Amino acid sequence: MSDEELSTETAEEGSPQVETEESENSTSNQNSLREKFRLTGDEEILKDVKPSIFAFVPMYVISLIILGAHLLFAIDWDASSDDNFMVKTMVFLIELSDIGEIGFVLVMLGVAWFNRMLNGTTSGKWTTIFLLVVALTPPVLRLDDFIAWIMNKDSGFIPLDEFSYSLFGIFWAVLFTLFTIFYQRSFHYAITNHRVIFTQHLIIPGDGRRILFDNINEIRTQRTMLGAMFGYNTIICDTGSQLGIGEDAMSVSVGTTTGGNSGESVTAEGQVARGWFKKMFAFLTYQRTRKIDLPDPRFSFFCITNWKSIEQLLNEMHQRHSQSGILNDLKDQIAESQD
Repeated sequence: MSDEELSTETAEEGSPQVETEESENSTSNQNSLREKFRLTGDEEILKDVKPSIFAFVPMYVISLIILGAHLLFAIDWDASSDDNFMVKTMVFLIELSDIGEIGFVLVMLGVAWFNRMLNGTTSGKWTTIFLLVVALTPPVLRLDDFIAWIMNKDSGFIPLDEFSYSLFGIFWAVLFTLFTIFYQRSFHYAITNHRVIFTQHLIIPGDGRRILFDNINEIRTQRTMLGAMFGYNTIICDTGSQLGIGEDAMSVSVGTTTGGNSGESVTAEGQVARGWFKKMFAFLTYQRTRKIDLPDPRFSFFCITNWKSIEQLLNEMHQRHSQSGILNDLKDQIAESQD
């Protein structure tokens, strides 16, 4: 027997085993998806999809901005009379940063405020809180050193003697990127023969929403410039409850009056400090109002690839479960019974 015949025979003998392993893997995957989406007995998954890897590009841009802001203060700027306005501004901020990194804190607070005012996909509360933590890191380290000095200790509770712009820039940028990847991978969508399922496995497993096809009023798409560049689109299943659209008009009002028990006495300095803190907090967390569709990744097919096939399947299932589709099925059944 030749080598070619032997290899052919071996391949033919091994093919049933390969097919069996593929079948077992497929069955295991189907069972895992059924458990993940918590399907009913006769429910079958027709399509499942996750957001595109480019879905949260603006969030990754925030990571680069965090890194860039730190690296700007790590550069040794040297201003002269011929330098432009940006160089002179950076020299002023770096000189100001010699006193507790105040210049860097002002820049990061400005980034947090500007991002909040954009009122876009990166303007959520978690991104704002993260940027505020990054901005307030140097004052926290200085406060720790001050407490150690008061307590006559060689080092404070935080084992860092100085604030390194390069190291902290890399640390915060990488951490924000990892949070974004974890958040992006938490979304998973499915179309079954009965309904549409949106899930988010972030903190609470199986958190999400399930919509029957006959409860969907409209299926529409929303494509952005980034979506056209990277080949993804967002599909919204409108049920009339506006849950497919995120809240895009947000503002925070903070009162300046002091409160407390009637028996407490507050000094004038304390009232001024409280009023200043509340005004600063209101300024940083204020968000302008705009009326646009802002899809929520928890309740829509957010930034998915191969969106045309998903849209076509949604339209077909929506039409099949609509009143006209049901009437057509009844009409066909009556015609077949008469024949």
